[in-house]
Amino acid sequence: MATLLLLSVLVIPAAAQSGDNAVGLTTENVTSTANQTVHGTSTLDAGTELQIRVQTSGETEPATLQSDSATVGPNGEWNATFDCSAVETHDTVGVSVVAGENQSSEFEIPIQNDQATPTKSSESIPGFGVVVAVTALVGGAFLLQTRR
Repeated sequence: MATLLLLSVLVIPAAAQSGDNAVGLTTENVTSTANQTVHGTSTLDAGTELQIRVQTSGETEPATLQSDSATVGPNGEWNATFDCSAVETHDTVGVSVVAGENQSSEFEIPIQNDQATPTKSSESIPGFGVVVAVTALVGGAFLLQTRR
């Protein structure tokens, strides 16, 4: 009976932390610049050391692999910083989060630079386009011809 009690005390907490949901990623995308922060949450104990690896994928040549360590904070959050300046726009980076020997999670996030450089729209007056202007000129010329 004591062996069963000891076994349940040792196995149940480990099983509760060894699930796929022990580490999550909250970063939705990064831009291809230096000092990009990748952040997430974890159900692991505060102070748990995580190894975060970011690897380029897609058309970026040469492929790069960077790693950083992070510590789970008291609120379950963690973050790591990477240099993504060599990654091309619209590629993706694979993020691997490793906590100990038995726990790892894999994620993929896009590189998005579109929101950083707004596109310039053509300048026009609302409701008064080229077709309306030409039609008004032709109509005005027609009216002048009929009055004479």
